Amino acid sequence: MGFCRIDYDAWPRRPYFEHYHRDVPCWYSMTADVDITALLPRLRESGLRFYPAIIYGIARMVNADPALRTAMDETGTIGIYDQVDPTYTVFHKDDETFSVLWTAYQPDLAGFCRAWEADRARYGDVHAFEARPPEAGQGLFNISAVPWTSFRSLHLELPEANDYLLPIFTLGRYREENGRTLLPLAVQVHHGVTDGFHVGRFFSRLQAWADGAAEAGT
Repeated sequence: MGFCRIDYDAWPRRPYFEHYHRDVPCWYSMTADVDITALLPRLRESGLRFYPAIIYGIARMVNADPALRTAMDETGTIGIYDQVDPTYTVFHKDDETFSVLWTAYQPDLAGFCRAWEADRARYGDVHAFEARPPEAGQGLFNISAVPWTSFRSLHLELPEANDYLLPIFTLGRYREENGRTLLPLAVQVHHGVTDGFHVGRFFSRLQAWADGAAEAGT
C-alpha cells in the first residue's frame, strides 16, 4: 500500500483546494437512496450477508476514484493512496456502545466478505473505540451505520477536521417503497478535493454495481 505525493505546483486542482481548504474551509454532505432491490436476492443466493457486502460495494467505488483516495499524510503533504481500506462500526448490545474495525479491501466480493467475517469474529467483541487499531501508513476511510432509522438526510459537524480529506459514509435502515428496496446512504466530503461531480459518479457506480453491472466501478 503506497501514498503517492502530488506535485502541488503542477496540480490542476490547486486553486480549488486552496479556496476550500485555506480561504473558505468547506465540507458538504449528500444523502441519496441506493436501490438494492436486485442486490438482496443476489446476496441471498450467494450466502453473503448484506452489511459486509455493502461495505465492499462502497469500498470498491471509493478505490475506483483517485479523488476519493486523496488525503494528507502525517506531514501535511497531499497525495493519493494506492488503496484505502474501509473502517466500519459494530454495535455492542450489552452496553449500547460501538467499536470501529477495519478490513483490508480486496476486489473480490466473496473474498472480502470472508475476511470481514474473520475480522468480525476476532475483534467484534472487543469493547474499545478502536477494536482493531490502524496500521502505520494505512489509508482508512469511515463507514458507520444507523440500522434503526431510515433517514432522508444526515449531516456531520466536523469543526476541527479541515485536514481530513477522505469521505465519510453513513448507512441507514433500508425501506420498501413502491415495490423497491431503498437504502439511504449519506456521504460527507471535503470540497477541497471532492466536487459534486465526484459524488454523483460514486453514486452512479454504486447503483450500477447494486443492479448487477459487472463493469461498475472499473
